[in-house]
Amino acid sequence: MLAPHLAADEQARQTLLTTLGILDSPRVEELDRITRLAARHFHVKAVLVSLIDADRQWFLSYTGLQISQSPRDISFCGHAILQQEILVVTDARQDDRFYDNPMVLGEPRIVFYAGCQLRSREGITLGTLCLLDDKARDLDTEDQQALSDMTALVQSYIFSLERRLHTQKVEDDLLKSELLFEQTFSHAAVGFSLLGMEWNWLRINPQVCRMLGYSELELQDKSVRDLVHPQDRHEETPLLPQLLSGEIDSFTVEKLLIKKDGEPIWTSVTASLVRTVQGEPHHYIVVLNDITERKRIEQSLYQLQQDLEQRVIARTHELQVAIELLHQEMSQRMTRERELTESKNRLRAITDNMPALICHVNADQRYTFINQFHTDWFGIPEQQITQMTVQQVLGQDNYLFAEPLIEQVLKGKSVSYEIEIPRNPETGQGGILHTTLIPCDNPQDGFYGLSTDITEIKELQAQLEYEANHDSLTGLPNRRAFQHILNDIARQQEYAVQDVALLFLDIDNFKGYNDRYGHEFGDLVLKCFGRTLRDNVRSQDIVARLAGDEFVILLNHIEAAERDVPAICRGLLMALSENDRIAGVPITLSASIGVAYGHAQHSMLPDSIMARADAAMYQAKQTGKGRYIVEEGLRISRQG
Repeated sequence: MLAPHLAADEQARQTLLTTLGILDSPRVEELDRITRLAARHFHVKAVLVSLIDADRQWFLSYTGLQISQSPRDISFCGHAILQQEILVVTDARQDDRFYDNPMVLGEPRIVFYAGCQLRSREGITLGTLCLLDDKARDLDTEDQQALSDMTALVQSYIFSLERRLHTQKVEDDLLKSELLFEQTFSHAAVGFSLLGMEWNWLRINPQVCRMLGYSELELQDKSVRDLVHPQDRHEETPLLPQLLSGEIDSFTVEKLLIKKDGEPIWTSVTASLVRTVQGEPHHYIVVLNDITERKRIEQSLYQLQQDLEQRVIARTHELQVAIELLHQEMSQRMTRERELTESKNRLRAITDNMPALICHVNADQRYTFINQFHTDWFGIPEQQITQMTVQQVLGQDNYLFAEPLIEQVLKGKSVSYEIEIPRNPETGQGGILHTTLIPCDNPQDGFYGLSTDITEIKELQAQLEYEANHDSLTGLPNRRAFQHILNDIARQQEYAVQDVALLFLDIDNFKGYNDRYGHEFGDLVLKCFGRTLRDNVRSQDIVARLAGDEFVILLNHIEAAERDVPAICRGLLMALSENDRIAGVPITLSASIGVAYGHAQHSMLPDSIMARADAAMYQAKQTGKGRYIVEEGLRISRQG
């Protein structure tokens, strides 16, 4: 006896049979009619609808037998599913595959077998419709066609099960998509709206109302164009016709709008178009982001840049004039000995009164001249520095940076660079120098160096950068800085080995503190809240203030998320509750916390994890406050 081999689509068949749920199911009268009809038509002892399981064949319908299953390794149908055409065994007693098969030697004493393959809609072989008899016989072409037709009737039943299962899955997926859209629309941290083709509001999420200061009913009576600031009411963006024609899928523009209280608000407007099934424009999807703070920072940085450029231009002009005078004086000194003293005194007077470090270095990179400002800045007298090389004055690290530039200037090319001289602990001298090296007319004579101290400018620039990325009240990173951090973490998470978690926190009853004690006390609450969060998380975790009383914490490198994150949340709630007084005022400090995970080895969308954590926070607030909820409602904990 030869046991049948495993089929090429073995795994697919087992999966589909399990999904359809027809193994070990009750008998189906519709199929029983077919097996009874086949038994009468072909005048055989038994007819089976056989499904091939992992180690058995199970009979979905049968007539002429008293068993509902048999082992697969002795089955005829196990061989039948391995070929495309109908398997016909005229006399199993003479067939090398079956002559010693227990079902041939014993009951039901199979002599004749004919099996036609049953397939799914995708062509996966599930089993057979087979004929059994205890007498040898053959199956002519007409009978084979009849068996094939009856098999198609059985397949129709299986197809209906597949269609029913597919329809149910589509309906479930559609319902989930609708629920997800509603949650995202309602709880998104950005303004999200649906607009008609005349830019009238169809649907508005709460963030749009908060951003513009209008209620939803008030906005329904207005067009988006009514909210545009007069100075920004120019012609429609040229991108709109491209969107309507289908050349682009979406566009983003910056618009200055007017809030209900008359205050201007800069927004980033991203619009995309939804079309009907026929392809006709139906409505717009518009996302609004408040970028007023970013615009303010950009304006400040632009003004700073303009100021710096003007100062550099002025200083450069001054330096160029000084260089020209210096070069003239030194040329005259070499050609006119009798005017040496006068020229030297004039040169010294000019350079000593210049607000810059001026020097001359010969081809051996040794100093031959420095002005008084140079002496005061480095704290090295001219008599001493003329015995030193550039390397000794700048230090080894700065010289390695400047050396290739010095080689260029000795070849006749002017160069500029910035270096930082470490502060001398004894004299306090040091800082950042912007240096320009200008070759002499004859490069063999060396070069001139002109340097300005830009330490103050750099510190001011760093301060502005810090203020642009930190909340001025709590000192924590602001929304802009946190978004950059979250984007960086998201890009790395697909290749990370540990999970991350995002905690979205909202101070409970914060409005009550403001209303009762004033906004100055509210600021003290925000400071205390931010300080408590920072003091009760790990050094690698990021705490930021988004806006108002909304804070976030990004937990990095979590070894056991379901153990560690709830413990951290409980610790935060307990630490907050220990703040019972602020500025002498009794207070019960608590928060509603929403938690969302970013799993290792999986891609993570920053907007998605923010939305999920935000939604979980709203659920925590709605179910009682002073608690945390992990996304999808996996865990709820109330303080106390």
